[in-house]
Amino acid sequence: MAPNRETVLGLALPHIALLFAVIFLGSSFVAARAIMADSDGPATLGLVRYIGAALCLLPFVMATRHWRISRRIVLMAMVLGVLQFGLFHLAVNTALQQIPAARGAVIFALIPILTMLIAAAAGRDRITMVMTGAAILSFSGVALAVGEAAFRPAVGGDSLIGEALFLFAVCCGATYNALSARLYQNHSVLAISILTMIGGFAFLMPFSLLEGPVRVVSAYRGDDWAWLLWLIIPGGAMSMAFFNYGLRRLGPTRAAIWVPLSPIAATAAGAWLLDETITPLFLAGLACAVAGPMMVSWSRMQERNSIR
Repeated sequence: MAPNRETVLGLALPHIALLFAVIFLGSSFVAARAIMADSDGPATLGLVRYIGAALCLLPFVMATRHWRISRRIVLMAMVLGVLQFGLFHLAVNTALQQIPAARGAVIFALIPILTMLIAAAAGRDRITMVMTGAAILSFSGVALAVGEAAFRPAVGGDSLIGEALFLFAVCCGATYNALSARLYQNHSVLAISILTMIGGFAFLMPFSLLEGPVRVVSAYRGDDWAWLLWLIIPGGAMSMAFFNYGLRRLGPTRAAIWVPLSPIAATAAGAWLLDETITPLFLAGLACAVAGPMMVSWSRMQERNSIR
């Protein structure tokens, strides 16, 4: 029997949410790059972004009265937030001072594979042929999309250190994906999202103080404030709410398959907003990266239909 419209919509919603999440996240890379061109405070930028995003989500949590969470869960969420919003943020920004962004994008595309392995090792998910193939396809798509730019020599830094830092950041992100899914399944998505961001900006606070947050923020000019608003609302609050909703509904591995679309979205946004070049390889890579999530979505629908 063919699934009814409500069932199809229910199956599609988490995928739609993840698509918007990775598009917003990818565009936030462009916004952060635009701000950092005139600033030297990456920790302060992360701090302001996550405080603003948490404040945007707070009224919705208070309105739904889903904010009563045990201390153990609060602690777990904040520790995971240190991984995703603290260590990941600092490692990526430091690494990009050592290696080309395109090379970082290829390493970033390893997140689905690492998430799958960590989730399986922790007993949070299972490895299937479809998900393995989709993860490899997504990684290949990013590698094609960034093309030869990934292999340009590093400028002004040690490429080995940069690559190691980016891989460390990806491991932090994959661990967050693998271990946080259960929290989102059993508690309010928005409340846990806020707690993870609190953990992240608590970690970033001392680094921001070393930068001089008042000096950094006072140096923002004109367009920087528009970019910052984008980072806080679509690139922060909305991207995390949508991604964590998808994480809750699909589990860590299926949600992580969408992550490689973020650097491709960043490339597309850079071409649109910053007049950067799009190559034919980018379009081929985009097709591969989109095919990965589509494989997982199709597989999930087939599983549901077979159960019926």
